[in-house]
Amino acid sequence: MPLIIKPPAVKPKLGPNQYEVFGQVYEIMQENVGYLEIGVASWYGKKFHGRLTAMGETYDMFGLTAAHKALPLPTVVKVTNLENGQSIVLRVNDRGPFHDDRLIDLSWGAAKALGFENQGTAPVVVEAMDEVNHPELGALKHRESYYLQVGAFIALAGAEKQLKDVKLAVPEGVPVRILTSEIKTGMLYKVWIGPLGDPEEESVVALRIRDRNLGKAVRVTVE
Repeated sequence: MPLIIKPPAVKPKLGPNQYEVFGQVYEIMQENVGYLEIGVASWYGKKFHGRLTAMGETYDMFGLTAAHKALPLPTVVKVTNLENGQSIVLRVNDRGPFHDDRLIDLSWGAAKALGFENQGTAPVVVEAMDEVNHPELGALKHRESYYLQVGAFIALAGAEKQLKDVKLAVPEGVPVRILTSEIKTGMLYKVWIGPLGDPEEESVVALRIRDRNLGKAVRVTVE
């Protein structure tokens, strides 16, 4: 029987707005205008201090910078810690965090400014500062976003059940998600609704939550 030698597999060529880490391909957003997302922030410190970022800058763990998987580099963002309401503005100049459950990786200095340097993660809102990134757009209307918390659970199973029930209760298209944060006794899982566009939409959602006996919706405003 003749020996059949298969040619080596050809690795797909990455596009100009793609990069690969640990075998996974990530897509870079075409633009950052209007970007706003809620999720979990982590931070990175001594291990990477002095190394080069994805932009070729030297990482300073004491500075106010961040890593993001998809935003164009650099992007100026405002990050708000949803646990204490503290906000800072910083530059995204690196790539990461490469974990599915993390939205943004902050420098240690940024985590300290937001009050969670002594814990691994915190729930945050990340918003691109359009007037800084794109001054050609002119004066932009100040945007205020509304979020509702409808439960905080020690057990993930409780949060997942609440998430399922809340999704059935709110109007179609309203975002509902679980935010994970670390506390001294372990993990805390919060069910959040939003962002909501205005007080009227907030009232409708809160009323549906109350009518279906899903608890009391607690309002959080992010300016």
